[in-house]
Amino acid sequence: DAVNLAVARDGARLTGRLGDIRIQAGDTLLLEARPGFAEQQRLSRDFLLVSELNNAKLPRYERAWVAAGILSVMVAAAASGVASMLEAALAAAAAMILLRCTSAAAARRSIDWSLLVVIGAALGLGAAMDSSGLAATFATHWLGLAGGSAWLALLLVYALTSLLTEVITNNAAAVLVFPFAEAIAESLGVSLWPFIVAIMMAASASFATPIGYQTNLMVYGPGGYRFSDYLRIGVPLNLLTGAVVVALVPFIWPF
Repeated sequence: DAVNLAVARDGARLTGRLGDIRIQAGDTLLLEARPGFAEQQRLSRDFLLVSELNNAKLPRYERAWVAAGILSVMVAAAASGVASMLEAALAAAAAMILLRCTSAAAARRSIDWSLLVVIGAALGLGAAMDSSGLAATFATHWLGLAGGSAWLALLLVYALTSLLTEVITNNAAAVLVFPFAEAIAESLGVSLWPFIVAIMMAASASFATPIGYQTNLMVYGPGGYRFSDYLRIGVPLNLLTGAVVVALVPFIWPF
């Protein structure tokens, strides 16, 4: 009644397909099991020690349909204008707790306070760059590189956002670049929407470093990857994504 997720031997994790590993005495197993597994197997002679991981509760799959319904209502309310995105999200969060899809303690633990601090600080820095005139000054020099071309300016904005999102959070990268993009669009006398979409895509397309996004880091250790692996695969993928976005966005959201 358990699923084996990883095997360690002599203090080192074994690589390769789990199904091909032959378990030996002394191996350490990482198992996903039902809540009662640890209590049932604690005195079993098959295990020397059975210990639960803190904060590693299994998702409540039996409430998945309720959670899916809450999500659907939230999206419909926000999309139809019945409620703002913030109001709909807060109501959905409350419904998740009230309908026992999650607990209040789990909800509190899921909040990434450090990320919220980073986003808040980036918002303040972005506002400061806008009010101080730094964004306008930067836009002037940026337009010099672009030669007054809106398309080339869009490419440069995408490249800057893509570079920043590889070393800081995608949220912070978007917030920092937005004042520059706004000043560039105003200087060119074109719509801001192509730049907004380019920033959204560039901030989300982070493939070249393991620290660029949480999922990159999650597979870094278990996959046995090196930093160079991300560069070798991620940089071409970033370039391909950037080329597609910059080529198509102006046709869908014209300047």
